[in-house]
Amino acid sequence: MRILTVVAALLLLAPGVAVIAADESAAATERYLRLMTEGRNAEAIAAAQEVLTLTQQEFGASSIEVAAPLINLATAQLRNGDLRDAEANYRAAISLLELRDGYLSLRLANPLVGLGETLVRSEQYVLATEAYERALRVNHVNEGFYNLEQMPIRDGLTEGYLGQQNLEKANFHQEAEAYTQQRKLGKDNLEFVAALEKLGRWYDRTNQTESARLAYQNAARVVEKARGEDSPELIDPLLAIAETYRQQALLPPEPDSTQSAETLLPMSSMMLRKALAIVQAEEPPDPAQRARILVRLGDLYLMWDKRNTASARYQEAWQALSADPGLVTQRDDYFSQPVRIMGPMLPAIYPPPKRNAAPVQTKDLEPGFVVVRYGVNQLGRVTDASVIEADPANLLEEVVTRTASLTLFRPRYVDGAPVDTSGLILRHEFRCAPKKIESREAKPADDDSKPLEQPTSGPGA
Repeated sequence: MRILTVVAALLLLAPGVAVIAADESAAATERYLRLMTEGRNAEAIAAAQEVLTLTQQEFGASSIEVAAPLINLATAQLRNGDLRDAEANYRAAISLLELRDGYLSLRLANPLVGLGETLVRSEQYVLATEAYERALRVNHVNEGFYNLEQMPIRDGLTEGYLGQQNLEKANFHQEAEAYTQQRKLGKDNLEFVAALEKLGRWYDRTNQTESARLAYQNAARVVEKARGEDSPELIDPLLAIAETYRQQALLPPEPDSTQSAETLLPMSSMMLRKALAIVQAEEPPDPAQRARILVRLGDLYLMWDKRNTASARYQEAWQALSADPGLVTQRDDYFSQPVRIMGPMLPAIYPPPKRNAAPVQTKDLEPGFVVVRYGVNQLGRVTDASVIEADPANLLEEVVTRTASLTLFRPRYVDGAPVDTSGLILRHEFRCAPKKIESREAKPADDDSKPLEQPTSGPGA
């Protein structure tokens, strides 16, 4: 969020008095900005409070000059997690600006956005969307419907509506951002690619896989039209398209759908191989980019149960990164420990909420956790999974252990070869109902919350 600064004005008082106050305020403001930049939020609160006090003394507690210091103080409190104080000070700044500058003042947009973010973080999603909607109205009145300054407001509205589980309205605001960018830049402008990729990431985040793929395909189309089909700028869109195919292959097939792992995984492989060809056509090929794609291909082939092909791609990546001492850290990121590729998802809330149920407020639930020790063999399979700690006991241990056992990993590599790994720890944290639950082992649910079990071999394993 943009941090507003205090512009000190000199009052026509006794000589020297206003100058001293202005100097003190300027010094405190500079200290506040430096502390915020350094992430020292608690200290920034003290500096912001000093600026506020000096401004109130100089201009009066109800003057419009007090609004900016109030916003600065609220912003520091928000970053420090003092949500109640931040909300109070944002509201005070809003009231002051309404009184002194009018209900449609553009200066209201910043504290309204800050208030919205504060309310999202405190899970007051309805109030958050009200604050953001008002900020959007203020923005449109002052800047027009298609200005680019509205993007953070629409991002906030997205989070507010997502918190209310209203995906339709959350989608609307992300799509409106892309449409606004298109209006400003033109649909064939290379700068529009970033907006399309952002939209694709939103769809990825909310498991709208086919919509994500369409956004990435549009981004690739813009790049191809402007730069050609062999442009290195195509690599990121191609990798994103490949990932949508891979993710879709992990989902249960839709009724009457012709899409299956047998058709989706080859499509993912085709996108990755096209990206790899672009990299290898460069003089010289970028070893880090090449290894990045080879590792993704290895993961894909391991899912596809093509273990020899997967191992060959991993070894190519290992060799490419080992040849350059500057890339050893990246190599270790890929291969020093087993990396999860696929498997069932664990519930963040237990019992999982029913479809179409009212949104669950996590602040009303109690924390729980399960800790499992396990190993991963050279094939990427889990071995010897066992619970070593759980709270509450006898609630989710069976689910977590079974899920760990069904998870597929990229194995650890030493000297370019896969090796067994033991003593790995999985800690799964979740929220559960505060009421006492009878001691029992959790059983798979019959509803949509049941974790997806992947086959142990064949496509999609």
